[in-house]
This record gives sequence, C-alpha cells and structure tokens, in this order.
Amino acid sequence: MINRNMHKWVVGAAIGLALMLPASAIADEAGGMTIESTATSTASGKLFADAVQIDSGDRSVYAVKSDGSLWAWGGGYGSIGNGATTPAYSPVQVHINHVKEVSGGYRHSLLLQDDGSVWAFGGNEHGQLGNGQQSSAIATQPIQVTGLTDMKMVSAGDNHSLALKNDGTVWGWGGNEFGQLGDDSRKNALNPVQVKGLPSIVSIAAGMYTSAALGNGGEVWVWGLETPGANKAIRKPTRLTGDGKYTAIAIDQMYGTALRSDGTVCMWNNQAWVQPEHHMLLPYQVAGLTDIVAISMGAAVKADGTVWQWSMWDADAQGRVYAEQVPGVAGAVSIASSGRNHYALLKDGHVLSWGTNEFGQTGLGTLDVEVKTPTLVKNSITVYLDGQQSELSMPPLLVHNSAYVPLRGIFEKMGVKVRWDVKTRSVIAANASSTIILSSLTGQTTIDGKVVSGAENPVFVNDSVYVPLRLISETLGAEVNWDADAYSISIED
Repeated sequence: MINRNMHKWVVGAAIGLALMLPASAIADEAGGMTIESTATSTASGKLFADAVQIDSGDRSVYAVKSDGSLWAWGGGYGSIGNGATTPAYSPVQVHINHVKEVSGGYRHSLLLQDDGSVWAFGGNEHGQLGNGQQSSAIATQPIQVTGLTDMKMVSAGDNHSLALKNDGTVWGWGGNEFGQLGDDSRKNALNPVQVKGLPSIVSIAAGMYTSAALGNGGEVWVWGLETPGANKAIRKPTRLTGDGKYTAIAIDQMYGTALRSDGTVCMWNNQAWVQPEHHMLLPYQVAGLTDIVAISMGAAVKADGTVWQWSMWDADAQGRVYAEQVPGVAGAVSIASSGRNHYALLKDGHVLSWGTNEFGQTGLGTLDVEVKTPTLVKNSITVYLDGQQSELSMPPLLVHNSAYVPLRGIFEKMGVKVRWDVKTRSVIAANASSTIILSSLTGQTTIDGKVVSGAENPVFVNDSVYVPLRLISETLGAEVNWDADAYSISIED
C-alpha cells in the first residue's frame, strides 16, 4: 500500500457535461430504459462481492476474491494490470489466477500467488518490477519477479518493492536513492536483494522512500529517508523506541502507524522536520481508539465492525491526533487507504468506498469528483455484442442518468474505424454508411454533418471518449437492450 502525501488533481473533463449525479442517488437509464439504482438494491449481483482481501495504490484499488481471482479499478499513473493504461471506473478482472495477496503502489503493484511466487505490473522506472530491467515501459499485464520463491507477503511502495519470505527474511528491489532497500549504496536494485540488519520478520510495509517491518517479538523496524532536503540522510534498519508489542504496521513517507497488542494504535514520525514536538521513531497514541483489529494509514477497524478515521493535518497544538467514527459503516473487517480515499472490506465480501474519484478509484462507475459517503462498490455493467460478452478495459459509465460506453471499445468491434485528427483536434469514427465527428475544441458532435443535441454528446474522460448508447442505436442502426436482472447491455449489430 502506498499513501502519498501530495495530491495531484486531474479531473476528467466531460464535454457538454452539466450534471454529475451523486452515486447514492442514481436512477439510471440506458438507451431510454430505466435501470434500478444499485445504491439501494443488492439484487442480481449488481454489487461487487466475494472479496477476501483488498489494498489500494495511488488512485487505484485491488481486490482478491475467494476463488483466487484478482480485480482492479481506478488507475491513471501506470496500469492496473488489465492489459491497458487507461483508468477503469468500475471493477475489471486482471488476467491471473491463484492470487493470495495484492499490494498497490504509486505506479506499480505486486501480487503473491498461492505457490509463493511474486508478480508485478505497472511502471518500472526504478526497477520496481523486479525483472532485471529498468525502463519507462509500462507492464500492463502481471510479470513474474525473478529469483523469489516461498514468499508469504508483498508490499508495493512509491518506487520500490518488498517481499517477506517464509523463513522471516525480507527482500527488496527497485528504488534505493533514499535507502528504502536498507543500505546506503543509493543504487537501485533491478533484482531482489536481502535487506540486512533485521531479525526474523512477520510483516512488512513499503511507503514513499521508507520501509518498515514487524519483528517476531512484536517490535517495529524502520529504514529509508531520514532527512529530506540537500542532505537526504539515510536511515538503516532501526528499531522503534519503546517496548511496545505490535501486531500490524503501515507506513508512508512522513509517518508510520502500528497496532498494539492491547488494541490501541500508535503513530511515529519518520523524519525530523515533521511535528518537532514528537521525536523521530518515538510512538505516540492516537486518541479515541480502543479494541482495534485492523489499521491503515489514517483509518482503523474496531472489533465491532465500525471504522474510524483521523488526519495528521488536524493535530492540535501539542501534536495530538483524535480519531472519529465514520458514519454508516458496519461489519468491516479490514481497511485500505491512499491519500483521501478509503476502502472497507466487509465481512460479507462487499467493499465500501469513499473519497476522491478523478480516475474512478471509488469503483462506482460514475464521474462524481468526490464521494463523501461510504458507498458499496458496484460490478461493471456487462456488455454483449452480437451475443458474445465483450471484455472492455474501460467499462461503461453512468452519465446524465444514461449509460455511456467507450468509443474505441465498442465502435471498433462493430467495424467502425476510429481515428484522431490532429489538425481539427477531433475524433472521427466512420463506417460504410455514417461518419461521426467529435470535436474536443467546440464540444460539438456531428453525424453525417448534422449537429447532435447536447444531451446526446459524447464525453471526454481522462483522454478517452465515451458515447451514449442512443448514439450507437441511432447512427449505426444497432439494436440496444438493457437487462436489469443481469445488469447487462446487449448490442445486436
């Protein structure tokens, strides 16, 4: 899990889009056919379910199901492993099975299979994929990390990776400019190397330029960037001050979080310039938290299934932080967090999501800029083209109470040629009978020279184009049907 402390806002521009519906109040319509709101109904498999483990990257989310399949949504800075570099606003399947655990980073992610092998996908600028290379190329499908067997846990950081072996040793690869691999060589490792100076370890956490490990005696070890700025001092593996017995850890660049065996939660500062009133690596308690069973950076789950949040930016003058209960959450068993986004795994296998949504990381299939209320993640709407299920790297969206589908994903499969015209900055889609021109400059859409009404305009989202189902029906002569029970769209060409 990676929790970056800077937030880059990239909101998907929607040409002609005047209204963004709250995810909790959707009464959807697809091609003129009413869709029952998934926010108020769990019938017919409309909700994403059967998850047993979740984690979040930076604007991306991953879930392992009980059958060992891996699912992902969001994205934007690399790839979520589904064969594309475009974001997905609702869950899509990653093409790998027998997954035991997943960990999301900034531009890359890691997964652990049942056989103890480790796989990676996404960016590799620092060698964080562990395949012996360092490249600007993005791996859009999982590739195996070389030289690792018998692993029990993985953790993806900002630009480095960690893995824990069953014998208690820790292995790292990727970025090491700030000592995040445990030494002061400042050289990246393109293949896994053992982190030296640690006792037998039972858990690991990779953050931004920092790493942490939980020893089998309940102690916490930290290494990586100690002093930012011109000096950029490096910390080798160092034990957290005090004699606390800890059972879980999480870390980002400036802070670390640990769950004590008595159910309370402590934090510490990784760097001297952060909250000078707290010494580095000296734990201090988060007020208001007891009986905790799971943690992330900035959130925790109580034994009663409630979720609690806090922010270091809301600390009082003495540096004390206080947790507050998140309304509307019950039955939670674990929590994942990245920046302003949080995801709660419920005991029934559903996932609750809230926070920002610039790359679809809430998993709700809408263009809401932010989702403030915890909302159940939905399955993607299934699309059938001429009776065959069409696997889309970008699932349909719900816009203006209507279903929109990706232009390339659908039109090209229907024999329509799609191209980008640089001179006019327009998308041109044409077949033997019709030509559709979508102008990114004016927001105007024409079909065979006739201007389309604003209500039926396509939308541009993160450099991709989505079109309303009506446009397919009216311009291509296709028959479009919505199946509410199956939560699917069928298109007959």
